[in-house]
Amino acid sequence: MFSAPMEACFEQLGQVLLIAVSGRLDTLTAPQFDARAAPLLAGPQGRILLDVSGLEYISSAGLRSILQVAKVAEANGGKAGVFGVPAQVAEVLKIAGVSSRLEVYADRASALAQGNA
Repeated sequence: MFSAPMEACFEQLGQVLLIAVSGRLDTLTAPQFDARAAPLLAGPQGRILLDVSGLEYISSAGLRSILQVAKVAEANGGKAGVFGVPAQVAEVLKIAGVSSRLEVYADRASALAQGNA
């Protein structure tokens, strides 16, 4: 079965860094994600939101990358969240217990609105 390689797009929306991740975030692609995210995470961030609606698969290495984003956000006085979580990814996040570090939102609109409340 063919699956798409990992793609990550980064967009600054005011005080929110939006990271859209699609494809597979696994042992092979997590280092690429980390390398692309590192320069953007170096400075202070208000909030970081991850759009994972296009994520087909996440391994423990991918989970570590997402948790690293949350850790950096917290260290810089911000918060991190995810939205658009597909069922297969939601199961991994639930098993890993990441809800203590990441806010989970249904969609982009509710994730962005939460920051304005």
